[in-house]
Amino acid sequence: MSLYILKKKGEKVAKVSLSYRKDGRLNGCTLNLKKEFITTLDLNEKDRDIIFKYINKEISLEKGRSDFEEEIKNTKGEIVSLVKNHFIKFDKAGKSKPTKLSIPLPVVFDMGINENDKEVEIENDLENRNVKIRKIIIEHEGDIMENNITERGIVATIKVNKGGIGKTFITTQLGHGLALKGYKVLLLTSDSQNNIFHYTAFKTKKRNPLFSEGLKAWVKNGTGDLFELRENLEFIPLENNTFSSQFLMKLPEVIEKFREKYDFILIDSIPTMKIDTVFVKSSDKVIIPCFADRVTVDGVINVLKETGVEKVLGIVLNRYENKRIQNMLLKELKKVVEGRELIFPEPIKNSSEIENLLYLGKTIWESNSSSEALKTAKNSMEEIMESLIKLKNREEIEEEFDEFDF
Repeated sequence: MSLYILKKKGEKVAKVSLSYRKDGRLNGCTLNLKKEFITTLDLNEKDRDIIFKYINKEISLEKGRSDFEEEIKNTKGEIVSLVKNHFIKFDKAGKSKPTKLSIPLPVVFDMGINENDKEVEIENDLENRNVKIRKIIIEHEGDIMENNITERGIVATIKVNKGGIGKTFITTQLGHGLALKGYKVLLLTSDSQNNIFHYTAFKTKKRNPLFSEGLKAWVKNGTGDLFELRENLEFIPLENNTFSSQFLMKLPEVIEKFREKYDFILIDSIPTMKIDTVFVKSSDKVIIPCFADRVTVDGVINVLKETGVEKVLGIVLNRYENKRIQNMLLKELKKVVEGRELIFPEPIKNSSEIENLLYLGKTIWESNSSSEALKTAKNSMEEIMESLIKLKNREEIEEEFDEFDF
């Protein structure tokens, strides 16, 4: 079920999609911004920032960038005020792309949206390039859910047969990005160094927290240690890199159970072949990070052959520098991708700024810098996240919803 909102001279320029769990509870809310909406806010390729505000039970989308991002909750833990920055994507020709902006469920609930609402109240001020949504409602027709719809989280493994490429970096950025969109995310790893702790220590202040019952305990007993890295983002560490046949046999069952609780399970996989094979088989998609060097490009091609192109979501080129050999290998990677349904976002540039964020235990989403390197990294991660969300929506929403034009 969805609702088109905000019209400019009769054009439909945005819509809201709401998804539901099997028991009828709201599960997600996405604001889909069409190109015309971006034109309304007078955004361009160089000036692509919008501010998402939720204040006094009103959503406001404004052109510009806030100097601060904040989330204020009441004593009950309910969001009463939220300010976030968001980037609009543009293609190489400088044309804006349709953009999806997830509205956090606490905001949806605070606005009083529920499955029984049937009216709409929207206000927009096109002259001031400002859009306000006082209440987002949907219109129902028939049952909320089809009985045969099963809620199922998406599993994606970040994999390449070489160390030090940026698998943990990409895993944590994707995980936190999806969590900020209101999705429940679980991170797993096949590396007992558990470097995910280091990459996310800004909030927890713990780079090496003590634990005794990690993923192996979960597989054996159905419970164990679980670390909350950020809101909606959790991590199960790994005790060691010795894997029994019983562990490897039961691991897929545990991952299937995690699907019932989490929207996305992201796996930081190192080249430990036995567990790596299980992770890949249990995954819906594989994401391949790489460098623009000969060995790594060959490794990407090998993973495509081993895994099968149909299971690969995309390739992410990390720590890229504009040099002759790297440009040559970049062209080679583009030829590998050409003609295939693979995502190949703009390369993430080698940046001291990103390196500093990692040192501080921050993600790219926790920086307000407007540097080109950081914008590129965010846009590349957004492109991957958008595809993961589409994959989830294809399983849960396409059959679930009818669409109504207004």
